[in-house]
Order: sequence, then C-alpha cells, then structure tokens
Amino acid sequence: MHIINELDAGGAERVLARIVAYNSKTPDLNQIVVSLMDEGVYGPDIRAAGAELHCLGMRRGVAGVPNGILRLVRLLRNKRPDAVISWLYHADFMATLAVALSGIGLRRLAWNIRCAEMDLKQYGRSTRLIFRFLCMMSSAPAVVAANSHAGKKYHQKCGYHPKRWVFLPNGFDCDEWQPDAQARTAFRSELQISDQTALIGMVARRDPAKDHDTLFQAINICKQRNRDVHLVLIGHDTETLPVPAAIKKNVSALGLRRDVAKIVPAFDIAVLSSSFGEGFPNVIGEAMACGVPAIGNDVGDVADILGDTGKTVALAAPMEMADAICQLLDESNAAKLARRTAARRRIVDHYSLQSMNTRYLALWKTLAGEQEFRSSDFPD
Repeated sequence: MHIINELDAGGAERVLARIVAYNSKTPDLNQIVVSLMDEGVYGPDIRAAGAELHCLGMRRGVAGVPNGILRLVRLLRNKRPDAVISWLYHADFMATLAVALSGIGLRRLAWNIRCAEMDLKQYGRSTRLIFRFLCMMSSAPAVVAANSHAGKKYHQKCGYHPKRWVFLPNGFDCDEWQPDAQARTAFRSELQISDQTALIGMVARRDPAKDHDTLFQAINICKQRNRDVHLVLIGHDTETLPVPAAIKKNVSALGLRRDVAKIVPAFDIAVLSSSFGEGFPNVIGEAMACGVPAIGNDVGDVADILGDTGKTVALAAPMEMADAICQLLDESNAAKLARRTAARRRIVDHYSLQSMNTRYLALWKTLAGEQEFRSSDFPD
C-alpha cells in the first residue's frame, strides 16, 4: 500500500504513478494507492494501470487529521497490506499512527523522503508541526528511504534517527523520455517563435522553492546581452506567475500540461532554479533522457545527477545562471551534440526505470518479511 498526501502534479506523485504503472503486470504484486485527499492529476493514470485507488477526502490542516486517521485505520484493517510505504511528510505522520492503531505493525512501514534542505518558514504551521513530530518519531518505521544523499544528510541534521536508511533514487522511462527531432518544429509552431530563437524551458509548479524570480532575472540578463531567448514555463499555476514587463514577450507560461514528454525534447536548454527543497529533481533527469542539456542550482543531488553533462550554479545567483545559459548557447554544434548525447547516456546508464524499480521491489519484499534487509546502499 502506497499512502501519499495527494496526487497533484508533483515529483513524488509522478514517481509513484510511474512505479505503479511499471509494476502493473508483475505477477503476485497487488498495489493499493491511498490519497489522503483526492485523485488529483495522477489518479486516472493509477486507475488505468489497474491499481486500486482510495481517496480519503481529508480536509487540509490539523483539523482534518483525526477523521483522516480513522478512515486510514479502517482501510488498513480491511486490506491488511504486507508492506506500507508513505510518501511525503503528512503521509508519513498519518501512516505511522494508522499502521500502529490498525495492528498491521510498524515493521511493515517505510517512510519515503523526497526532498532535501527545506525552508519550512515558506510553508504552513501544520507542515512545520508535523516535521517536528517526524524528527521525534523517525525510529518508529522499519526503514526511512530517501531519493537523494542530500535528503538523508539534511534529515539526519534535523534529528531523524531511523533504524536503517535505504537509498531509492529516481528512475526514468527512457522510451517515454527520449530525443524527438519533430518536437522542436511542432512546439515552436505552437508558440509561434522562430527556429533561430533559443528555447529555455523549466518544468516546475509555482512554489516558493522553485525561485522563478531568479530565473526571470537571468533571462533578462541574457536579453540584455542580445541573446535571442524564449523561456517556457510548464507546471501547476505557472500561468499566474507575475512575469516582469521587461521580458513578458520572451516568456510563455503554459500552466499544467499532460504532454510534457513531447515538449521537453524541443528545449535547447532545461533549467531548474530551485533555491531549496529538491532532493532528486525529476525534471533534470527527464530533460537529460531527452538529450537536453540542463542547468540546475546547487541543491539536493543535482550536481551528482548532471555529472559533466550540464552546469550547476549557486543558489539565487541570476548572473551565474545567465552565464551558464550563454555558455551553453555559444558552444559549437559539435559540442552541443556531444553534450546532448552524454546527457542521455548518463540517464540510461545510471538512472533507468528498471534499476529504480528493482530497489522498490527489494524494499517491499523486505517489509513483507520475504527477505532480510540488505545494505542501505548509501555511498559516501
């Protein structure tokens, strides 16, 4: 059983849907997905994959917790899952209480951390309160998993002290995310921009962590340097972002799209300007799988994922971001091709969907008591 806060368009939700779909044909493996709230964006995908989906309709905030826990306890007692994995802080808290109260046993529970350094001041009181509880409760589950080395280190610093850690890096379907020569022409036609204009793309919801302001400043600097650039923003609520007047004509904020895998190959460069919170950002890996060089702020495991195929820049440093964009744009065609090829090869070799899934299967079998715990596999 997977338990998650909600199923809107976030990185954790996308990986969960990916895992469920990948395992839909695995013999003797039945997956149940529980959204504490509603089915969001990925609910239909999860149902289409053949998994059982339950939406508890929990109200936001502390007031909704007691009823949410009671409903979750009833569901756990009814389904009796062999293994339970919770995704994100609120789900970790709720799952821990519900698993204990249901009699399932905390030895069957794993928390799945999806972020690294967090600026909790940017979030609500309930999130801050629950995080403090989780630091104290972190020895309760059988294991705490994290998708990044940075995520493990940050949570240890905050007081997490689990029985054991497990490394669950993200993985990507390199058949879905792949170079597409036709995407460039088709997407530019949709936007009505010239083939000579460099397309810079960022896939990220509107959120304080994503620091769109730094990216806007960087694009303005590129424009002042007479670079012909156009920024594409994709993600929930990006259409509501206050784009500065100086670059308004150079920005297309498209909001939530379901055809992202058909759009990303059209980018000349993918960027991620997050200033905190990222552990293993999907958007970096997805762009690289599409053969698109990426630039990311130095958060989470971004530098490790990129290797030497892209560029890592300091946090909230628009000049450095602009420099990186211009450097990639100014490379020769041969250098650009080599960089694109290396980016995809790195994902295929190190971060495939199959390798990610193998780790999840091993964790589930361990929680179910079918095999012993193995090495945490967290290299220093």
